[in-house]
Amino acid sequence: MTAKKNFYQVLGVAESAPADEIKKAYRKLARKNHPDATGGDKTKEARFKEISEAYETVGDDKKRAQYDAERQNPFGAGMPRQGRGGGSPFGGGGRGGGQVDLNEFLNQMREQQRASSHAGPSGGGGGGGIGDLFAEFFGGSARPPSSRGSDTSAQIEVDLAVAALGGDQPVVVDGKRWTVKIPAGVEEGQTIRVTGKGAPGRGSPGDLLLEIHIKPHPTLRRTADDLEVDVPITIDQAVLGAKVDVPTLEGKVQVTIPPATSSGLKLRLRGKGIPRRDGTRGDLYAVTQIVLPKEIPPRARELIVEFAKLTSK
Repeated sequence: MTAKKNFYQVLGVAESAPADEIKKAYRKLARKNHPDATGGDKTKEARFKEISEAYETVGDDKKRAQYDAERQNPFGAGMPRQGRGGGSPFGGGGRGGGQVDLNEFLNQMREQQRASSHAGPSGGGGGGGIGDLFAEFFGGSARPPSSRGSDTSAQIEVDLAVAALGGDQPVVVDGKRWTVKIPAGVEEGQTIRVTGKGAPGRGSPGDLLLEIHIKPHPTLRRTADDLEVDVPITIDQAVLGAKVDVPTLEGKVQVTIPPATSSGLKLRLRGKGIPRRDGTRGDLYAVTQIVLPKEIPPRARELIVEFAKLTSK
């Protein structure tokens, strides 16, 4: 916690403001500057973070009391200020509360460093290092307690191609924007962990747990590790054969339609399906669908009748 920034000014309230007034001011500013309501305005996004930081401190009774104490005494809450009763400028926590000789302090730091280096990794005979020396002069623990932040959960939708092949995916959680890496082959409902993107803590932040939901593809259908796609062909292509374009996850590929092809024929494209964990991939099946024109000219009808007679024998 920093006592240098005036969180009361950030929220626009007096330092003596009651808790309900602080909460009211925070809610008003948060609605005005929330990233979801400002269309990605970077200035207001920074303002929202500043407002949140301020309210996290002065909106909590214990944190507010500590913050106020630190603002009153920049050398530490509860410590006497410099020039009061001859007290130490470093606080009254060590050496009986008297003045600290700076040369003596620095000399002891050097001695402590030498002792620690000779003691080896186990620390035997070397004391607790410079941190303990600070604790001796300043009083209390030299190392503030730390705790890991909590994990945060969210749900996101990804395209089938991203779920299958992996890729970068923009994510917005609680007004914060990140780009996360989606691994190849994720399943519907699977949860992936993004390290360090959860709630902040006094130590390391928590993780972000993302539950994946896959958007329906406009043309591709997924069945386990395989894909299917309908391929429309004309009657002449079905009779004579042709080369047609077929959509895949990576783009279009050309497929040969053999002569005398009926609707519903499945043409197998090996390795164009969903990647598996063992490095292999499923297949893509192109399913032919014969499509007739809306209007058939008279001469075409005559030829079809003749075709039917010839092929019915």
